[in-house]
Amino acid sequence: MEKTIRLLLLLSGNRKYSIDELKERFEVSERTIFRYLNRLENAGFIVDRQDGKYIFARDTSEIKSLHRLFHFTEEEAIVFYHALSHLELENEMMDRLLKKLHSLYDFQALKRIKNTPSVEKVKLLTQGINNKKRVLLIDYRSSNSSTVSDRMVEPFQYMEDYKAIWCLDIEDCQNKQFKISRIADVKILNTPWLYEHLHKLPFHDAFRMSASEVITIVKAILTLKAYNLLREEYPVSEQYLKKVGNRYQLEIPVADFHGIGRFVLGLPGEIDVHEPEEFKTFLKEMRKRFDD
Repeated sequence: MEKTIRLLLLLSGNRKYSIDELKERFEVSERTIFRYLNRLENAGFIVDRQDGKYIFARDTSEIKSLHRLFHFTEEEAIVFYHALSHLELENEMMDRLLKKLHSLYDFQALKRIKNTPSVEKVKLLTQGINNKKRVLLIDYRSSNSSTVSDRMVEPFQYMEDYKAIWCLDIEDCQNKQFKISRIADVKILNTPWLYEHLHKLPFHDAFRMSASEVITIVKAILTLKAYNLLREEYPVSEQYLKKVGNRYQLEIPVADFHGIGRFVLGLPGEIDVHEPEEFKTFLKEMRKRFDD
């Protein structure tokens, strides 16, 4: 049960894993990994196999429902699992505890927004998501454009705290985050979604930076000090670390150089960056700014 939960969290992330990588990570046989995968597929999760590597199909209703149920970011899910993994509980009790926490967390999330001005807007936006209808965000106050205007969108997923929602903006067909507090009112339209295939959450890297997709893979060697600090400050990074001798190899996808750059520059002499050259150039330019 414990390893099945770990596999569920792992394959719900942004990285694909080969069977050999999964065997090494969970310290089980190939046959056992396939048994875990079959168990999850029987539960309704679709495993996407690409070039011999595995990940859950992120656009399925099961994965979307999982994210809505947990209301966790990937980083929070890892912290949550680590907390549970230190409890010495039998499998049946662990299963029962997880189910209770899932339902209680969802209840508390809804309770927090009860009797606030945002409730009716959340209700209408939820109807738009469930019925796959476009909605009109009336008098949306945009900080980016410094305008107040009506925005026709296709809403498809809330942020974890219900303070914002991801929508496809019909005007430019871009996925954007809209703050619910900045919406004056919501009107459900009769027009169905036309661009569901474009609904996509941006990539979030371990350093809490986001972009439409991974910009590059950063490769580096870390000392024990850097390794410990990286795992403590950015828990999602753990899956991209590997022990090599008395050092630690990091091979991690990033959305922006600023997040990982701040971490590297904060530990002079503790991290040896190998690739890519663009990141090395970025670090040199940042060091020059500090020196100036």
